[in-house]
Amino acid sequence: MRLESLNCPNCHAPLTFSADQTVCICLYCNSTIRLNQTTGQQATQTEATAVNEIASTDMAHIKELLLAGDTEAAIEQYQQISGGSQSEAQAAITTLSNQLSFGTFRQQQLTKGGMLFFVVCLVGLILALSAGFAGVVHPLIVLLIAAFALLNIALFGKGFITSLHYIRAAKGVATVQFFTQIGSSQTGRRSFHVFRVILSIQPEEGRPFQTDMLLPVRDKNITRLHEGSRFEVKFARG
Repeated sequence: MRLESLNCPNCHAPLTFSADQTVCICLYCNSTIRLNQTTGQQATQTEATAVNEIASTDMAHIKELLLAGDTEAAIEQYQQISGGSQSEAQAAITTLSNQLSFGTFRQQQLTKGGMLFFVVCLVGLILALSAGFAGVVHPLIVLLIAAFALLNIALFGKGFITSLHYIRAAKGVATVQFFTQIGSSQTGRRSFHVFRVILSIQPEEGRPFQTDMLLPVRDKNITRLHEGSRFEVKFARG
């Protein structure tokens, strides 16, 4: 949890760190950042100093280890690269792991076509079960329809609920400020590259604000993602 606003001295992206951390990793430029506490006249402040930059291949391997759930190996590799203590490496990798979480990936909003498909699956499930109980349709056909519908309801249920929540949400334009690739995901025949992005949101009404999110990008659209990319978004106020 970041207790104060602090930016990377190299790329100027916002840093994420906990109160007791002395070292953190900038997810966006792969820099190891030393965090020093300084006591001023009014309050204690944290200063960030860049120590070194992790090679892209090493950072990619650390990400792969974390996504595979091998946190201990990621800590060990980072400690070897950074030359720091085991406790510093553990704190830095723990924070990095939280940033790489795919926990919100399936909660992305569905497109209009996706919402329609979800409703069709839901209605199809109800009709198939009703027809099965009435003896109008062969039980095997009912089973196949129900299995297909339930599979898709399970896959897209959270996204459908999120989409309903955002139907009347505020609109704005998002501008990409920083981005980094987290990994890749396969959905059926479609391949997605998953990025964590920091966005500046300009609402239709009100002042701009900054937020970060996981953004799945298809192969054909990957060249459109760069600093300064703009796209329309919906967001919940407050």
